[in-house]
Amino acid sequence: MMKKFWAIACVIAFTAFWIFGFLALAAMLGERPFDWTSTIIAMVGLGLGTYARMQINAMTHDIKKGLHVRPTQGEDPYAEQVHS
Repeated sequence: MMKKFWAIACVIAFTAFWIFGFLALAAMLGERPFDWTSTIIAMVGLGLGTYARMQINAMTHDIKKGLHVRPTQGEDPYAEQVHS
């Protein structure tokens, strides 16, 4: 359940980072007045997105090593071939 929460938080945070980052960049390069709010929201999105991604990596670290994979008991020859 927490993996899903952090995955959703990661997507939302990085989406905020890209949207508000582009708004801040457009304000700096365009004719519209610059507003620090877009820059602050972009930085918060970057920080939260990075933190959420680190949480996802920490929760799935042992899965990448294969520690959560159950060894087969000989029922499935394909699974034995893959895991051996």
